[in-house]
Amino acid sequence: MIRAVRTGLVVALAAVSAGCVDTPRTAGGLQLGMNDAPLRAPMRIDSGPPFQFPAGAWQEGLQGTTILRLLISEQGTVDSALVLESSGHPSLDSAALAQALVLRFKPAAQGGDPVRVWGRLPVVFPRRDETESDADTP
Repeated sequence: MIRAVRTGLVVALAAVSAGCVDTPRTAGGLQLGMNDAPLRAPMRIDSGPPFQFPAGAWQEGLQGTTILRLLISEQGTVDSALVLESSGHPSLDSAALAQALVLRFKPAAQGGDPVRVWGRLPVVFPRRDETESDADTP
């Protein structure tokens, strides 16, 4: 089960690393500067997946994907997180929001200078495999 969560996070974080900026000149409505330098997207630098099922959600066999919008600071911290698309389960959405706030990134940069950007992060809580034992519970 934990492997499935990690796999989902690898795919999700690749989306943040590769395409979290809205346009070359603005990101989430933020002006990125007056130069035409290319924008380098933020990249996750912390280790290990922080997203864990809430205990009750795991017990109930809930699943879903929560799409978050993250504001990543010039220092690489998550300054703000909000739900763009719900998983359909408030407990999963709340867990995704709370745990996203501890992520750390190499900040986005434009012209060599770190910049603040908005990004999208899908957080996947995969379906519990009925053949797994309860010993695999996170």
